Amino acid sequence: MKMKCFDYATLPRVQWPEGQGETRDIVCWPVSDDFAWRACFTTIHQNGLLRQFPDIERSIVLLKGKGVRLTSPGFLEHELVKKMTPFHFSGDIQSHAELLHDSVQCFNIMTRRSCWASEVSLVSDERLLPTAHSGVLYVLKGRWEMTGASCVQLAFGQGAWWLPDIREGVIKPLIADSQLLWVDLRPVG
Repeated sequence: MKMKCFDYATLPRVQWPEGQGETRDIVCWPVSDDFAWRACFTTIHQNGLLRQFPDIERSIVLLKGKGVRLTSPGFLEHELVKKMTPFHFSGDIQSHAELLHDSVQCFNIMTRRSCWASEVSLVSDERLLPTAHSGVLYVLKGRWEMTGASCVQLAFGQGAWWLPDIREGVIKPLIADSQLLWVDLRPVG
């Protein structure tokens, strides 16, 4: 099975210029310089421009902090304030991030629109791991058990990603009130 587990605490951290923020990549598939899809965490410490990604669709989920205003004159005006609610926007446009209070931490999915599409949702029940799609999951609360994978249990701050050729598997909550972010990544065309 091509399932890879990760722990937020051990992901490599890359600082942005001038201390504006940092990124912790979960995966850039197939390679970082020319990814078809990417999953990462970003922490924004200061107001500033977000990196532009031509031909990329972006989904961002607020995990920690009061929120951030994303703007691009004539294209984008959105306050990301509701936690665990995905917001989708184009990476083609140059966007500005303005913090509404202190630092924020976000979960990000980026897909090359000519190759991949993503759907991000909040999950609290048992799910089959799709064998024909790629995916990423990240535990927000509780404990989860994966069967059919190399990792058996996941807790807060841990997750996994996979490519379309995994064997069957299931992820299920082990305790009440467990939640995770679920990303379904489908090839386009």
